[in-house]
Amino acid sequence: MLLSKLIDYYALHDLHKDRSKENQYHIDSAHAQTNIDRDIFFELPSSLSDIDLNITSKENGYSIGEFGFESLIPSGDHFNDYVRGESFLNEAESKPNVIFVHGWRMKGFDRVKNIFHDSIMNNLGWNMYYYTLPYHLERQPEASLYSGEFMVSANVNRTVESTRQAIVDLRALIRWIKNNKQGPVIIIGVSLGGFISNLVATLESQIDALVSIFYSNRLSYSIWNTIPGKYIRRDLESHGVNYNDLVKYWELTEPNQAPPKMNKENILLISAKHDQYVHIQDADLLWESWGKPTRCVYNCGHAGIVLKRKKIAKDTISFLQNKLKR
Repeated sequence: MLLSKLIDYYALHDLHKDRSKENQYHIDSAHAQTNIDRDIFFELPSSLSDIDLNITSKENGYSIGEFGFESLIPSGDHFNDYVRGESFLNEAESKPNVIFVHGWRMKGFDRVKNIFHDSIMNNLGWNMYYYTLPYHLERQPEASLYSGEFMVSANVNRTVESTRQAIVDLRALIRWIKNNKQGPVIIIGVSLGGFISNLVATLESQIDALVSIFYSNRLSYSIWNTIPGKYIRRDLESHGVNYNDLVKYWELTEPNQAPPKMNKENILLISAKHDQYVHIQDADLLWESWGKPTRCVYNCGHAGIVLKRKKIAKDTISFLQNKLKR
């Protein structure tokens, strides 16, 4: 336990080498999304007629390249408002389709790829889509100092809107795949990507399987009670925002507020017992509120994303193969 925590603390020290140089605080209480129907707030305004596919190479029966489309929830920043990601598409028509959703502040897809990519590509032949979250990677605005700075911050309204953008655009991608591909749709989210994946599962019925790894649950809890959120909390407190205020403003985004609309039997939750990024108590809350779907709890911290990647891959793929063959 001590070693797991020490590894997480070391990683957190490195994480905070990049942080906002200026206060991000902003709140427009008149437009804060409280007491609103979540199905309406996160609904699809329209469907995608098509997505851009730029195939750059072919390898082992795969067409490899990038996908992209205009966000259905524009933020006003042209970098952020073009949704993009990497695609690895098998030439076979009926293969399962996996959408990977990365974590907060990730600088690329490498950590997710290191867990799953080779096993899926070489042994299973499934289609893979690496989905970029708002304000991350190529979607990072020019004014942003690091990947993901503007997605979760002391800008209370923008955090909610960026979550909405992530959810609506992910739903649009799921629907596009359902309409244009033959295989089932699987969502695999890691850390903040797990939070987004869990939230989309409470809104979208066309998900065939979900695996959520070291997921956060309540953004307000994470910002107020964990080390990754300490500078955002400091920014909020310096402007008079307390924890109860933040809970009220961000409650709409909490996955534990609603049951999944997909088949609960096809959900796998993976948590880390000694996680210093995502407290196990918050992960427990989601698991219990969802009626205790299949779950694995590892004896590690958040660094298990790297240190336990072989076990994560084995448990995930075994679960998915078992569910998809039924």
